[in-house]
Amino acid sequence: MKDIVRPAVVLLIITAVAAMLLGIVSETTKAAIAAQSAKTEAEAMAAVMPEDGIEFETILDKSNGDATEGTIQKVAKATKGGETIGYVLTTAPSGFGGEVSTMVGVDMDGVVTGLRVLSHAETPGLGALSTSPDFYEQFVGKQAPIQVTKDGGEIVPITSATITSRAVSDGANEAVEWVNANGGAN
Repeated sequence: MKDIVRPAVVLLIITAVAAMLLGIVSETTKAAIAAQSAKTEAEAMAAVMPEDGIEFETILDKSNGDATEGTIQKVAKATKGGETIGYVLTTAPSGFGGEVSTMVGVDMDGVVTGLRVLSHAETPGLGALSTSPDFYEQFVGKQAPIQVTKDGGEIVPITSATITSRAVSDGANEAVEWVNANGGAN
């Protein structure tokens, strides 16, 4: 019996100490992680709505329990001098490897001002190329419907990654349609 109890107690102590240390590290780094996340999001917003002097205000956030449509995760209103000039929407359509989190800037005329793929689980060397400027810059200036060339649109899909290309296009299209339905062009 002693041969079983002693190792079990040692493992229990090691596990308790490890859990306590992980908790301390988690609490210590929580503020820094939140600050870095906010900075990354602000930089992405500025990249998809590239105009000086813009202020962003989050008006819908699915993570806070707000009701959103389709794959829309977050909506921020972009204002300049007190006037709404567009919206920045984060969508998460399904790609080949899972959700493709995409941030899309759309002006009040329903035109894409910028697009960035924030995160994905797509195949390296194929769908992962959705983060390349050669791919995402095609969306600038586009209006709904936004589709890949294989579906009759203007977006040239990534070779051997049509599913990912369609997912990004769907996210951009959904963002434009949301703006058109909620005060933008229509």
